[in-house]
Amino acid sequence: MDTVRVGVGTADITPPVGMASAGFAARGPLSALHDPLMAVALVVSKGERVLTLVSCDLIDLDAATVSAIRKQVEQRVGIPGCAVSVACTHTHYGPDPYRDTSDAAVMAYRAQLIERVSGAVAKAASRREPALLGVGWGASDIGVNRREKLPDGRVILGKNAEGPIDRSVGVLRVNARDGRAIACAVNFQAHPVSQTGQVSHISADYVGKMRQIVRDRTGAECLFLQGACGDINAAWMEARYEPADALGTKLASEVVKVWGTIQTGVTSQLQIESAHVKLPRIRYASQEQAEELVQSLETALERHRTEDTAPGLVRWMKQRLQRAREALVSWQKGRPLEPIDAELQGCRIDDLALVASPGELFNQIGTAVKDRSPFKDTFFVGYANDSLGYVPVPEVYAEGGYEVMQASRVGPDAANLIIAGSLELLERLAGDDPGTREA
Repeated sequence: MDTVRVGVGTADITPPVGMASAGFAARGPLSALHDPLMAVALVVSKGERVLTLVSCDLIDLDAATVSAIRKQVEQRVGIPGCAVSVACTHTHYGPDPYRDTSDAAVMAYRAQLIERVSGAVAKAASRREPALLGVGWGASDIGVNRREKLPDGRVILGKNAEGPIDRSVGVLRVNARDGRAIACAVNFQAHPVSQTGQVSHISADYVGKMRQIVRDRTGAECLFLQGACGDINAAWMEARYEPADALGTKLASEVVKVWGTIQTGVTSQLQIESAHVKLPRIRYASQEQAEELVQSLETALERHRTEDTAPGLVRWMKQRLQRAREALVSWQKGRPLEPIDAELQGCRIDDLALVASPGELFNQIGTAVKDRSPFKDTFFVGYANDSLGYVPVPEVYAEGGYEVMQASRVGPDAANLIIAGSLELLERLAGDDPGTREA
């Protein structure tokens, strides 16, 4: 049988100081460099089959940029674009990588990003060698459910100690045949926002610190695969780097502990599948609610136009207003809005399956997929291959709150459609004859 070969490559994707920031709409440009942003690529192949996982220290990427990266990878390395998954760690201390097409600096960074990420994949592909793989699990409490309900019923971004949360830490260990560490992939879920919106320096937040320690302690390049963390914030948030340092150190300690318990072995199966699901767009609860939202946003936007408001906040409010107006027209004309296309990817490495989905998904979505997966081990990866916005679970739409009323593009059925689509992919992978399907 063909030997599984694995390689890892990295690239520095740090933007210049002064570039527009992403993650907190009211914040100004990136003011300083604290720690670098990285892209880490893992290439796994077995004969003609190949899988590429890329993790970028960015808030997200749109489908067009991912498509450009895939095209470059195919041209440079020969790996088909359908076998490439590009996910983001979702750090809030990085650049606007694509949104403002009128900003020359943003477009220049985007072009450089495409080159550097494809270069990291090329480097990983060139370094492939026979490898042994294994998976282990731990848990971490560095995150907290953030949907806090006030006595008057309003939901704010706070701390909800009783709220649902996925604390699982998945660790993939990759060793060379001689025992050398090659790579460590970590699947965990918590917003990298520990330094709050007041900090404007460039940073990978807790992810960067975790990655540094894991690399130092194990010798492996560390790939962070952010999970479903739409409603999970960092448990400690202050306007300084110390929370990121402490939380990253704590998560790294768990990863290193789990790493030491993992037994690696020969991989016999490598497969990849993909699917597209159509997600209904948000229309809000009623025509009256849509009308009220349009009026309030028009008033607020007019006020901000006369004030010294950050351009990012104005752009953000315009996007919200556009969504609200479209929803209102939908109610008025009695016609549904055009659905949003979401690409799902699933891959299998023996008893480990990975599902990658776009969007900021509530943690219950990832948990449902992992719990119902036919595989022994399943990683659920969010922020992958497109920017979708928040995907709340159906029961929270009546509660409202930031994720529902301000930052979601999809309706209450979207979560279950993603769960169903993910499980269908996993069933296809589980039922495949590895000798008959090509990546």
